[in-house]
Amino acid sequence: MTEKFIGYFGLLEACGRDGCPVCSCLDQQSRRAVGALLYEHVTDSATRERLRASWGFCNWHTWMLLDAESFATGAAILYEDLLRVCRERVDRLRDGVPTSVPRRLGWFRTGGRRARRLLPRFVEEYRTRAGCPVCASLRVAEAHCIAAVVEFADDPEFSRAYDESTGLCLPHLVVAVEQTTDAATLGRLLDTTLAKWEGLRGDLDRFVSKNEYRNTEVVSEQEADSYRRAFEVLAGRTHIFGNDLHGGRRSPTRV
Repeated sequence: MTEKFIGYFGLLEACGRDGCPVCSCLDQQSRRAVGALLYEHVTDSATRERLRASWGFCNWHTWMLLDAESFATGAAILYEDLLRVCRERVDRLRDGVPTSVPRRLGWFRTGGRRARRLLPRFVEEYRTRAGCPVCASLRVAEAHCIAAVVEFADDPEFSRAYDESTGLCLPHLVVAVEQTTDAATLGRLLDTTLAKWEGLRGDLDRFVSKNEYRNTEVVSEQEADSYRRAFEVLAGRTHIFGNDLHGGRRSPTRV
């Protein structure tokens, strides 16, 4: 990747918005992808097959459908089909469960410990299902965004934009560090990012001080918003990285 491309200019634009510019790009792309799918691909057979293979969207992109209220009918069409397919899968499982008791289910060992090799096909199919199709496209976009940050870190146009941004969140900074091979480039990226984090620490400190009961100073808008910005800096934007409850932690894809 040596020439500037459409994603690069999207990244420049994201530098002018609040929060990590890479997170911002991914959030916008998610919303565009969901909207386009509901508007253009509801009846597309290939789209239907991909969603059946993934058993629907991930949690994040499922609930993002609510943001596209004008496409509620399209969402209903998709989910009627998905519910039908999942109902058929559960029906097949139910047909194999004995109705007369007492019989220990065959996929449990003595003591209630599950044995993977004995799990019903339904469980294995769910656990090995295809990934959310919107997330699959975002992994590629994320990789290109990070690659652009690294490659154009010394570009005057990008440097000016990044100087005005919130800076990378910690998760995306980790990946940028991993992919940067030039020490000078890495040093400049880290210096700029650390300066932004230090400024945020100052806002947090002033916010805390001004909320002491004896204080009479007015809390500025930037200070009042500081803890929300700190959340994003340390954890990334909400939903971009998921949670660790069900193994949601992952590293962004490389290109």
